Amino acid sequence: MVIGSSTGVLATVNQNLGAAIDRGARFFYIPLRAIIYSVKPLPKKLAIFDIDGTIFRSSLVIELSHELVRRGIFPLGARREIRKEYLAWLDRKGTYEAYIDKVVRIYIKHIRGRDYAAAKRAAAAVIAEQKDRTYRFTRNLIKKLKRQKYFLVAISGSPSYIVESYARAIGFNKFYGTELEVKRGVFTGRVLSLESAYHKDRIIKALVRQYPSINLRQSLAVGDTEGDAAMLKIVGRPLAFNPNLQLAKLAKKRGWPVVVERKDVMYNITDINLFGV
Repeated sequence: MVIGSSTGVLATVNQNLGAAIDRGARFFYIPLRAIIYSVKPLPKKLAIFDIDGTIFRSSLVIELSHELVRRGIFPLGARREIRKEYLAWLDRKGTYEAYIDKVVRIYIKHIRGRDYAAAKRAAAAVIAEQKDRTYRFTRNLIKKLKRQKYFLVAISGSPSYIVESYARAIGFNKFYGTELEVKRGVFTGRVLSLESAYHKDRIIKALVRQYPSINLRQSLAVGDTEGDAAMLKIVGRPLAFNPNLQLAKLAKKRGWPVVVERKDVMYNITDINLFGV
């Protein structure tokens, strides 16, 4: 493939391939095969996963907060501040959403003024120790979707730096988490974006604008709470996995498939009976 000819001709190639300058009377060639291999295929089908309680059997922000306390980055009192909501959830008197919201608020409160590099090291330690603590169903589903060439997207309300570590560890193509401002290597306490926690559908729509090749009707999304409902509504293959009551109600109303994993058994539930509701 000829890019340039006679002396002094400047040939400009796409920035991703670099610039080519013709020297003397020589021709500059780039094999067509090299150009083809340098361009990554555009995503066509998305597989979008919430992480906490959907892939990971705990919550990244909860485990990160515990690690920050263990390392002395957060005060011991941070644990006491979430104790009420934690016990209420443990005793089935409160909701998981109330518990996790409190954890997030306490995390944001105490991260201000903390060293970013130290928090990243804490996140890396959590991932190294706990990345394999996953649900069997979603772990196997992810493997299957990779073989089927889905573009894997992780969206979590946990801090983006630990979401990144986790998503990379399990082989996702793209990830989104809560964005916190860092200046001169220190957290300022300012929250830049909470879309990954409360507006997951907006993230997906922005991704479709970025990659018009994406077909949402052929895409899949997996979530476990009503916070995932908006993203489940805009794909052709929604799946409620271990849903809480609010998501279970919505799944029943819309006829979405529901899968529940208990111990080492997975149940595909076709008829949801919400007893006592």
